[in-house]
This record gives sequence, structure tokens and C-alpha cells, in this order.
Amino acid sequence: MIRLVISDCDGVLTDGRLFYGPDGEKLKIFNVKDGTAIKAIKAMGIKFGVVSGRRSQALQKRADELGLDFCHMDVDDKAEVIRVLRQDYDLPKNQILFIGDDINDCSAREECGLLYAVNDAAEELKEIADVTLGTKGGQAVFKEVLKRIHEHQ
Repeated sequence: MIRLVISDCDGVLTDGRLFYGPDGEKLKIFNVKDGTAIKAIKAMGIKFGVVSGRRSQALQKRADELGLDFCHMDVDDKAEVIRVLRQDYDLPKNQILFIGDDINDCSAREECGLLYAVNDAAEELKEIADVTLGTKGGQAVFKEVLKRIHEHQ
């Protein structure tokens, strides 16, 4: 049974592109269908949050909008953050699902029972993932994740 879902941001909640304006502001595009699916996952009593290697005001705003349980940014070692979350929520690894897209997400394998890679993820991540999703990053990944969680539960 999944009790905690952790997602990367860039390349999962977004398509991985970064937009910089003339004043240096960074813009991200989020899919509204992900928001609906994330709320449905949370309504199942599952904790949900983001662990990202980048800092972003846009991500923090989206996390606040969706009422995420946590939003950790500027993370170099995702396994370490997941280990702390696992301890904080007192969960075994097999109740944690991580969704990623790039090689910096590979370390999550150490601390989660299920590792999903988006369809356009780095090959290194796909090789160690339990599931490679049919959906690309930023294209409503969490609609598919929600469906898989229902099947898994």
C-alpha cells in the first residue's frame, strides 16, 4: 500500500524546460490535470510532496496551491531527504513511491519501494525504475500515476 508519493519537479510536473524573462525570472508551466490528480491522491489519505534539485518561486506557489505536505528545494542528495521523510512519517520503504526523470533521481532508488520514471526520462533512470510510465513529463503524469495507485492499492 502506498502511503507517500514523492515527485521531482522539472521534467515530471513540468516538461523540463525553463523559461527566463528579461529580468531573470524563471517561469514554469504546470499541467492543470496533474493538480486534479494530485488532489485525488491526497484525498485517498496519501501524503504527497516534491523533492527538487532547483529552487523556484513558481514551484513553491504551485505546492501551496495544491496543499502539498512538503516541498523541498535545492536538494543535492534526494535519497537523504527521502530517508528523513520516511523517518518523519514512520513508513517502510515499500510504502513510498518516487517519480523522477533524470540521473539525479537515481539515488531515490535506495529509499523508496517503488520508483517510476516518466516516459522521456534518462535511460539511466529507466534502467533501475520499477515502471516507465507511458506519459512524458509535464503531460499530466499524475493522471497515470493515480490510475496505477488505484490498481496497486
